[in-house]
Amino acid sequence: MFSFLIAFIKIIFILGFLVLIHEGGHFLVAKLCKIKVNEFAIGFGPTIWKKQGKETKYALRLIPVGGFVNMEGEEQHSEEKGSFSKASIPKRIAVVIAGGLVNIIFALIVYFILMTCIGNNPSNIVDYVIPNTNAQTVRNTSRR
Repeated sequence: MFSFLIAFIKIIFILGFLVLIHEGGHFLVAKLCKIKVNEFAIGFGPTIWKKQGKETKYALRLIPVGGFVNMEGEEQHSEEKGSFSKASIPKRIAVVIAGGLVNIIFALIVYFILMTCIGNNPSNIVDYVIPNTNAQTVRNTSRR
């Protein structure tokens, strides 16, 4: 039971990190496109921690299985400067696509780092054979 709980906590933290990467993509591209971000939150539900930046409120919420970037003019049309609804169509497309694109780029980076460190070295040499199986019988007869 304890190992299940540890595995569950690990999965929640990894999921929270992936949500951070995804929402961070939306956030960074919105900032690059000069779109006002009202709130950047990881998780849903009640707020555990929050900090007010110059124009953005950063929050960590109780249930870490999602997150959001709340931009000015995203829900309702806004005439305010830096509004998502006033941004050009290419900028809006870039902000929307950024989350998924950052996830793909992150996955590729992790893949190449793992392949560089660990490698993928397939071999036809058998290191270990399960005792009392046909494989062991074949291995023992081939050594004669």
